[in-house]
Order: sequence, then C-alpha cells, then structure tokens
Amino acid sequence: MSSEEHNEPEFERSEDFDSFEDEAPLGEEIDADEREALQQDLLDIRTLKAILSGRGIKGVVVYCPDCDDDHYLGWDLLAGNLQRILESGRPPVHEPAWEPDPEEYVSWDYARGFLDGYETYPEERASDERCGYCGRVLPEGGYDWTYCPACGANLAPVNLIRELRSRGWKSEEVADLLIKSGFEPPVFDPDAD
Repeated sequence: MSSEEHNEPEFERSEDFDSFEDEAPLGEEIDADEREALQQDLLDIRTLKAILSGRGIKGVVVYCPDCDDDHYLGWDLLAGNLQRILESGRPPVHEPAWEPDPEEYVSWDYARGFLDGYETYPEERASDERCGYCGRVLPEGGYDWTYCPACGANLAPVNLIRELRSRGWKSEEVADLLIKSGFEPPVFDPDAD
C-alpha cells in the first residue's frame, strides 16, 4: 500500500490546547482578611502534620459538593492547594488521594479542634526544650520534631547547630556555616537554660 493510498486523517495540535492553562480565568481577588485566614490555615496544616503524622493521620477528609463525594487530602497536598489559592486566587483541580484508608484521615473540624486543645494545654506535653525560632516549649520529643508545632519553623537548622556544637564547633563557625548554606539562624539559643 503506497502512502497515497493510505488516507489517515491528520490531527493538528490546537493552539487552544497549548494555551488552555494560560487562558483559564483567574480566581477572584483575595482580600486581606481572607489572605490572613489562608496563611493561618497553611501554618495550622504544617503544625497538624507535625503533630498528627506521628499518630498515623495522613491528612483530612473533605466533602466535595461538586463530586458529591469525600476527598482524602494528604497534608502536603492540602498545603499545596492552599498555597495555590494564595498565589492565583483559585483552587487547583481536584487531586484526591489514591485508594485512601479512611481510618488515616480526619475531618478538618476534628483536626482544628485537636489543634485548639493541643495549644490550650501545653503543660501536659511540655519538654524542657524550646523552639529556637519562637521560644515556645516543644512537645514531648523536643527536637525530634521536624517542625515546631507552635510556629511551623523547620527545626533542621537547630538540630544541625546542636550536632555541630556536640562535635566541638564554635558558635561563630556554626553561624557562618548556616548563613553560607542559606539557613535562617534561630533567634533563641536552643541550648540556653
């Protein structure tokens, strides 16, 4: 069969397809109060991840009226969705978890209530270690946490400081290494009494 006899339809790539994302309507402008609430939710999600992940909770379940179904959103996906709303003013496309175990997710109301209770009774969870960024007492386990549950700060730089000091590094050497590596040095000395 020659190429002339073979008449397959040719498909042209549509320019509309290439520019679909660019031409999608922008979301509504987010006012200052909404932006502040979204930023607080983002901080809360980081804190909830730090607190609840160790208890086997992978995220939250949210009812979606568009799909008439529950969506199981992991902590990172939920944080990414909020960040997208903050940046573009519109929510991203639905991206629920694949075959989630409902036992590993809680409702947003439950998570917020848990966080409120957690922050209300710090004496029940206090250790002798304080966050190097906000100065609040860290929960049981201290610097074993990845993020400070109170302010959401990454505790890796503090753990690096403590490890380097235990190896005999001077405070000035540690501070210089942190700055050269792009880390924000803590405000409070993690080993101060």
